[in-house]
Amino acid sequence: MTLKEYLQRGQCSLETGSKIGKQVGDFMGRLHGWGNGNADVCGFFNGNEEAKVLYSWAYYGRLLSTIEQVEIELDEEEKRRLEQIVEESSQSIRDVTGTVRRVFL
Repeated sequence: MTLKEYLQRGQCSLETGSKIGKQVGDFMGRLHGWGNGNADVCGFFNGNEEAKVLYSWAYYGRLLSTIEQVEIELDEEEKRRLEQIVEESSQSIRDVTGTVRRVFL
């Protein structure tokens, strides 16, 4: 079972979720620090446009359809605002440079 499935199935206690969140945050912080000091590696990943497009789609591109699947009702203004957030966030991922963390997260 993936972490996502574990969380979606409601089998994750608040204590376990907090522990996982802290550990993921610690890892992300270390990855960010490592990425800041490795310009060559960052340059390699910055040029991988397909990965950026795929990541932006996987993370944001499916957000609206996911909301519809779980039957969350949005009024027109909320939907418009969410579409704007999706577009801006997706574009930020596609445009990002600087660290490995920023490229993939």
